[in-house]
Amino acid sequence: MHGFKGLTVRRRAWILGAMAYALVMTASAAPAPQEADAAYDAQDVRLNAAYKKLAQSLDEAGRKSLRNEERQWIVGRDTACKVSAGTVVKNQCTTTQTSFRADELEKRAKGSAKAPAAGAVSALAGDWAYQSDCNLGHDAELSVQATSSAIEGTWSDGTRTSGSQGRFKGDWRDGKLFVRFCTEDDANGGYPACPAYSDVSAYMVPDAGKLTWYRTTGGKASKYVVLDRKPKGGDVPKDTKCKEAG
Repeated sequence: MHGFKGLTVRRRAWILGAMAYALVMTASAAPAPQEADAAYDAQDVRLNAAYKKLAQSLDEAGRKSLRNEERQWIVGRDTACKVSAGTVVKNQCTTTQTSFRADELEKRAKGSAKAPAAGAVSALAGDWAYQSDCNLGHDAELSVQATSSAIEGTWSDGTRTSGSQGRFKGDWRDGKLFVRFCTEDDANGGYPACPAYSDVSAYMVPDAGKLTWYRTTGGKASKYVVLDRKPKGGDVPKDTKCKEAG
């Protein structure tokens, strides 16, 4: 206190002002409980509305699949946000996750989440793969199971030194299979652990007996790899030109 009294009036005023600013910033760093509740509730309303609209566009099998998917998503959200099962916590993490999920369901509900046509099913179903020994090597596989109401399956992707695998769910629209991934490995490459699924992060396009895999980042798509049909009991020819996306 004696040291503080020994300061000039201007210096004391500056210190007091800085202390007041710090207190204001500390108080505003976290939203008030009622603000956090309101932010979560707003996203939850969006999510429920999008879920209802999407469910109305599906047949009974599709609605059952969506219900199971939503339960899995809730488990994934609570795990990511460290929320105990069976409880409702309204904080920044749960609000953000709910917002992302609402975005995804709104996109799918805009008349786009339709069952694939019979021709699309036959063009997609089966095992697809890519192989290359270039550099560290690259192996990618997609096993597609398609029915009249859903397209899903398994995937793997990696090199000789690292990789990951898991499951996916797909939505067919405008000649493309839009894919959401989950991983069954610790090295998940940014995908949530199954049974929770990511937002759409890739799409597949069948063309001339091949399946082209495009990755989407920040709203932009880039060609990743071209898959060939994998013969039963065999492997696809290896890419020796090292043009994985060509």
